Amino acid sequence: MQDNIRNDLEQMLRELDQEQQQARTINGIPHIEANQEYDRERRLYDIEIHIYPKEGPEPEEPANTVESSLPIGQEPQPRGRKSLQWVRKRTRPLGLMACACALLIGYLLFAFPLWTATTTVTIVPVTRTIESRLIVTIGNADPADRQIPGRFLPTITMSQARTGATTGKTHQDAQAAHGSITFYNSATYAQMIPAGTLVTAANGIQAATDQDVTIGAASYPTFGQASVSAHAIVAGPAGNLKAGAIYGPCCRVNISAVNGAFRGGLDARDYQTVTQRDIDIVAEVLKTGLDQGTEAALQAQVQGSETLATPLHCQQRADPDHRPGEEATTIHVTLNETCTGIAYQTQPLHALLTQAINVQAVRQLGAGYAPNGDTQVTAKAQGTNRIQAIGTSRWVYQFTQAQQEQIKGTIAGKSQAQTKTLLLAQPGVQSVSFSGNTTLPDKQGIRFVIVTF
Repeated sequence: MQDNIRNDLEQMLRELDQEQQQARTINGIPHIEANQEYDRERRLYDIEIHIYPKEGPEPEEPANTVESSLPIGQEPQPRGRKSLQWVRKRTRPLGLMACACALLIGYLLFAFPLWTATTTVTIVPVTRTIESRLIVTIGNADPADRQIPGRFLPTITMSQARTGATTGKTHQDAQAAHGSITFYNSATYAQMIPAGTLVTAANGIQAATDQDVTIGAASYPTFGQASVSAHAIVAGPAGNLKAGAIYGPCCRVNISAVNGAFRGGLDARDYQTVTQRDIDIVAEVLKTGLDQGTEAALQAQVQGSETLATPLHCQQRADPDHRPGEEATTIHVTLNETCTGIAYQTQPLHALLTQAINVQAVRQLGAGYAPNGDTQVTAKAQGTNRIQAIGTSRWVYQFTQAQQEQIKGTIAGKSQAQTKTLLLAQPGVQSVSFSGNTTLPDKQGIRFVIVTF
């Protein structure tokens, strides 16, 4: 329709131009101006067309005029025909211009309606997330058996050492010194020394036997003798006796005693010791750094079409310089870590998961949904030759053009409240909002905007 009006307008203008050239009355054609302006508040086009006639000077009567009269018997010729021709020559261009203006106004009114009611309906479609989990074996490429190509990377071994503080707290009571005493018997008969027998050293420190001991009879020139363990009566370092501090007769007739060195006498004290937690803390710090190092070393072996499965399969061994319970203020730990890795082909795993997700989406969602974006894949190594693959994909309900036109026809002329109720009852609609009048116009004035979050 717009093309037809435009063609008619151009034809009229061409005829007008030809008529102007033939009549050679260019100076007699009126001046025409057309202006249009759109009022956004009223939604109206203001169109103004001005026709300004060409004004010319009035003809002056000649100074010398001679009135003439027709000869007697000659009738005057009619002048109306010549005047009519002059009028026609000048009014026909004006008529053509008026028609052209009318066509121009009609074209503008058709192309730009004076008032068009529009309402924008924003629809947020339903979005669903589909997740699929597969246990995939690294081996030959066999999707039917959930196998994808991959390879085992060479083993990486690294070690690091670190020193940490100990946190164990231990209280030690005063300790008595321990040693041994040898008894000699000069009698011709055996004699028994009972446990707890006290023997005094030259410095006054006493020691007590820990058990009974029998001393054989003397066989001259050899005395009978027997040794027994003993401890200092006084706890602490004062009981640490030198060998021979006890020397001479004791206990009873014909008995003498000589001691060996007494050691281990200590005062009471508190001190720090190593705990298993101290060792584990240092080893954990070392493990974090070693994990990063071994993973980087294995990642360097991965090719562009491959992905390294994590977590890595690693073994650690901690070697501390002190065992739990030992006295120490610091602990030095060396951690050795050995790791192996699996590199799998990325694309086959993505294809396997995408296929599984598509089947699952059709089964769960039915028709009308389509994936929105790429499938997100994560893989976790399980054992030495398997990985657990997890794929997630977002699916959004799709409104076809035919559905949109059908919905427009259903909601045309309805109120926004009615429209919202109708749309929320439609499959795949999550939420609805409007911009425009309270009552919706006809379907030509309804515009849908589909927004996906």
